[in-house]
Amino acid sequence: MSDPRQPVLLVVDDEPANLQKLKRTFFAEYRVLEAASGEEAFAIVEREDVDLVITDQKMPRMSGIELLRRILKIKPDVMRIVLTGYTEVEDLIHAINDGHVYRYITKPWDPVELRIVVRQALEKQTLERENRRLTEALRQANERLSRENQALQGDVRRFLDAENIIFRSRAMADILDSARRVAGVDTTVLLTGETGTGKELVARFIHRHSRRAGEVFVAVNCGAIPRELAESEFFGYRKGAFSGAVGHKKGYFQVADGGTLFLDEVGEAPAELQVKLLRALQQGEIWPVGAEKPARVDVRVVASTNRDLQAEVRAGAFREDLFFRLNVFTVRIPPLAERRDDIRPLVEFFLERAHAKMNRRPVGISEAALRLLEAYRWPGNVRQLENEVERLVLLSTEGGTIELDAVAAYIRDDVGRPPAAAPDGSCGDAADPSMDLRRQTDAFERGLIITALDACSGNRTHAAARLHITRQSLLEKMKRFGIR
Repeated sequence: MSDPRQPVLLVVDDEPANLQKLKRTFFAEYRVLEAASGEEAFAIVEREDVDLVITDQKMPRMSGIELLRRILKIKPDVMRIVLTGYTEVEDLIHAINDGHVYRYITKPWDPVELRIVVRQALEKQTLERENRRLTEALRQANERLSRENQALQGDVRRFLDAENIIFRSRAMADILDSARRVAGVDTTVLLTGETGTGKELVARFIHRHSRRAGEVFVAVNCGAIPRELAESEFFGYRKGAFSGAVGHKKGYFQVADGGTLFLDEVGEAPAELQVKLLRALQQGEIWPVGAEKPARVDVRVVASTNRDLQAEVRAGAFREDLFFRLNVFTVRIPPLAERRDDIRPLVEFFLERAHAKMNRRPVGISEAALRLLEAYRWPGNVRQLENEVERLVLLSTEGGTIELDAVAAYIRDDVGRPPAAAPDGSCGDAADPSMDLRRQTDAFERGLIITALDACSGNRTHAAARLHITRQSLLEKMKRFGIR
């Protein structure tokens, strides 16, 4: 029985001697089929899984080029080589340019050269097939992610509806008032604030209070897309734009057409993408990769950043014209430390959500534990608070009460060492470890990573996804913090 992985060659020539010579050239490496005419060869291709066809050009009734044209229509991935005895090769060059023929070889051929050409053709075919397989796998993954995203959006709407954003502070009330005012017009909005403060929630709030509320909301993290893929991801591409582009693909702007596009962490967008974002914002049109003309889009843009974009502009890291185009209406989301009144209702909300997520009987939380959480500075803001509450529920006894000593040690240690005011009214001791930003940030990061790993049963891939970082970045941080 032949090896199913062995490539199948079909050799076609109306001269028996040439057929035998071709068969002798390849039979040691490949499974070789033979045909004495174009009609016979075409019938073989229809019923057999042929990888490559080598055909004579001059044959009665059907020429080699005509045979390859017909094969291209029914099995386009079959590699096609033509042998010719003519010195005039203009028709063959046209056939190559039109994609009908991969290569032509003049008679009499050199067996060694022909074997090299066939090997190269099959290697190219393998790469193209793998490319198509990966593209199809990516398409299926995108469809699956789209379905999951729709389900997650349903969760967001259910738990974080526009009128049910969890807050009690005056600061958040003022922010939502500003968001309501700007939601009614298509002005570009820039949301600023530290990571984890809830910028995306405010962006969704603006969308749900706008005339576009019935259309799609698309959130994109500008720093999470590889630089080489940014253009095609944001603006799409046309079939044939590059190797592997087997069909048209919509970019984020086209997917969000009619709705709202949220550019999360826009300050991390690469320079070449910034130019194209500016054009899309100013002119309302995009240019998909491989397209012959631009496409119009109707998109409302809300952007966010945890960076000082003005400082980035001064440093030359961010385009000034794009900054001015984004900075039409700015909303600053204060850190959780500036709105401590929100901590208690947020804890209650996250407790309820953790119970539902884990399908566990509700647990209570003691007043002492609540006060401790209210006293902590939360450098990771709402996101860190949510992860800590989920960790507390995960480690608690079902139906019990979360006590003070269950709260993460780094939180208890931090709150237990408040910065003392200096007698002279200055900012205090510069050597005070509780005011060491790097030390406190490292402690927070380490606690967050441990929480994610616990929640994911030690699965580092899932934990990285939960933390919104790459797996490699997680492994490096685990090594740095001594987490096993």
